[in-house]
Amino acid sequence: MKVTVLSHNLSSNAAMRALVLAEAAKSFAEVTIIGPARRAGQWPALPDEPWIHSVRKRRFPEFYDSFVELLDLADGDVLLAVKPQLASFGVALVAGERRGVPVVLDVDDLDIALTPREAWDADPLTIDPSRPGSAVYVSLLTRAAGGAAAVTASSTTLAERFGATLIAHGADTSRFDPALVDRAAARVRYGFHGPTVLFPGTPRQHKGIDELTRAMGELSGATLAVTCRPEDLGDAAWDDRALLRVPVVPHADMPSLLAAADVVAVPQLDSLAGRHQMPMKVYDAMAMARPIVASAVSDLPSLLDGCGVVVPPGEVGALASAIGRLLADPAGAARLGDRARRRCIDEFSRHRIAERLEHVLTSVG
Repeated sequence: MKVTVLSHNLSSNAAMRALVLAEAAKSFAEVTIIGPARRAGQWPALPDEPWIHSVRKRRFPEFYDSFVELLDLADGDVLLAVKPQLASFGVALVAGERRGVPVVLDVDDLDIALTPREAWDADPLTIDPSRPGSAVYVSLLTRAAGGAAAVTASSTTLAERFGATLIAHGADTSRFDPALVDRAAARVRYGFHGPTVLFPGTPRQHKGIDELTRAMGELSGATLAVTCRPEDLGDAAWDDRALLRVPVVPHADMPSLLAAADVVAVPQLDSLAGRHQMPMKVYDAMAMARPIVASAVSDLPSLLDGCGVVVPPGEVGALASAIGRLLADPAGAARLGDRARRRCIDEFSRHRIAERLEHVLTSVG
């Protein structure tokens, strides 16, 4: 079987879900990832692999040329489109119709909640039809989900909404293994001194980054490290926030970054977007046996039951207290981390994710 995984933007963190699915599918199929990328290049964490092919990211009318290039590259026996976006699901629907091959839609966010209709008037750029990522196209393609032969989703809430098969992000527990990392050397590499809490995702509002920085302000002697692009958290409001900015690292370096942290924080907010999303980095942190503090949103409470600490979303005091307790009890924190790794191996390893994905793709092929 040949599988083409389509990403709408190989220059954004959205490409990482495409990578997760592609690496899982590689255990049973020939796989390529395709998608547009900016001139500046692909997302920094995305590996440089010959089976990842990009075309130039353009707006209309030049996007037509990119669309045609993607149609030519979409030559799989099954087309797996990540997100209901024009450059992924839109291309897949046209290519699938032309070639008579099945299309599977994967949803890892409720994208229509990221640019809600009530905000369109305030920011006309979100519905600019010259932009392939326009909220109008996303809205239409979300409604067209029924045109896919099957739908997969990264969270239970998304699976229920779309009638999808749950395919969790999971983690490659053979590569994400604390036994393979020199933790002391990793701390030196990333400049971690003293108790360090890591926010390893993309710092966006619905991920609770504001609440996390305020919680850390209540903890004396601890440092918050946040993975950032140069343009992230650039507003003046962040000038007085004490945090260590860590450049986005390649996926291959993520195990050492996680190992360097004393606690990993996943403070997702209880918003429409937050309730449908499952942060990918929580599975990587589990694989690396890190003690995790997360909010009670989406599948996080069930995922971390007995192997992490879960607090009410948006409650700064509860978040600070939970982090403080883990930092004060390294032995207890380590036990939680060990249980998290065992659960990840048993239920969310790359092998387990591949089994579930293979079942979906072979059922439509």
